[in-house]
Amino acid sequence: MPMVEQDGRDIDAEERDLLRRSRGGDRAAFEALVGPHLPAARAFAARLLGNLDDAEDAVQDALIKTWSRLDAFRGEGRFRSWLLRIVFNQSTDQRRRATTRRGHEQAVPTQWMSRPEPAPGAALEQRETLARVRRAMDALPDKQRAVLHLRVVEELSYDEVGRVLDLTPGSARVYLVRARAELRARMAAELDAER
Repeated sequence: MPMVEQDGRDIDAEERDLLRRSRGGDRAAFEALVGPHLPAARAFAARLLGNLDDAEDAVQDALIKTWSRLDAFRGEGRFRSWLLRIVFNQSTDQRRRATTRRGHEQAVPTQWMSRPEPAPGAALEQRETLARVRRAMDALPDKQRAVLHLRVVEELSYDEVGRVLDLTPGSARVYLVRARAELRARMAAELDAER
């Protein structure tokens, strides 16, 4: 039975072969299957958890679950969406468990924001702005933060965001609107507090 995406396109033949071989126990095929999706998985987990070490742990746990549950992937969507769903679940579970460890340093990857270094005064202002945005994003509820990251940073469609987070595309849009509104409100409140 050929695997078909929601929009009717066949899943990539190479990915299908890697999936078949992975299900047969071929670890090299599994590494080739998940490898292209690891940067997005790490960035997503880091956005949800706010810490690179915790994000790496969540991704490793997600990869173990992915390996053990390959037979559960039916090919009804993209493999990437299915993997990111597992990363989301692992990250939210880990975040719940780690609520007592919130005192550690918050670190979010910025490789997707790499730009030339601005002038010294502008660099300080930019760091302060980024810190404000991070604090505001970290205060968002998990699903709002996840939708915002998947839609804006990973540039997934609403259908894909819905598959990752078990939402309808319409609900994904609503979460994004709420996340943006909440982010604007938190940023405005922080700026008002500084005046």
